[in-house]
Amino acid sequence: MCGVRFSDIIERMTTAQIENAPTISSIAAARIRGLRAERTWTQADLAKRVGLSRVNITDRESGRKAVNVDELPAFADALGVSVAYLMGLTDDRSRPLEEAASGALRACRDSNPKPSDP
Repeated sequence: MCGVRFSDIIERMTTAQIENAPTISSIAAARIRGLRAERTWTQADLAKRVGLSRVNITDRESGRKAVNVDELPAFADALGVSVAYLMGLTDDRSRPLEEAASGALRACRDSNPKPSDP
């Protein structure tokens, strides 16, 4: 642990900083829009790859609707980046973080089996 608590950071932030801070959804929307444009895909192209309608893609990219956390893996797979990248947690587009997290979750589940139902 680095000795800094999240609550301490929040307490030091001004109301304006908190209100103007980008949300994960807005970061994801901007990155999805940018990655789609880099690939010269239309919104309909991305919609087919993700399994949503073109209108849903438009709504997410424009911010009219929030990018649902449950949708992030489909967007990440379609765009060839990590969920962490889409969320703005890293600028690394590769997937090692996800692979490590998946492995850690599997190991945790395997070492802590669910109790049997009576």
